[in-house]
Amino acid sequence: MAQYLFVVAQDKPDLCDYLRGWFSGIPTVRVMLDRRQAERRRRAEANEPGRRRVDRRTQKEIEAEIRQTGFAIIGNSSS
Repeated sequence: MAQYLFVVAQDKPDLCDYLRGWFSGIPTVRVMLDRRQAERRRRAEANEPGRRRVDRRTQKEIEAEIRQTGFAIIGNSSS
C-alpha cells in the first residue's frame, strides 16, 4: 500500500508523467492526476468521531498547495 500520494493538478499532465517516471519502482509512492470535478456535497450529519484512521489536512489546505505548486503530497502516517 502506498504511504505517499502525489496529487497533481489536472492542468499539469506533463508533471504527473514526470513524477510517475521519477518514482517508478518505488511501491510506497503513488502519483495521480486530481480527479475532482467540483466540490463535493456535504452530508447534513457530521462524520462520526474516530471514523478516519489518521488526521488529515483539510480539503482547502490541499487545494491551496495544488494551486501553488502544481501538486500536493499526502502522507499516510499509519504503518
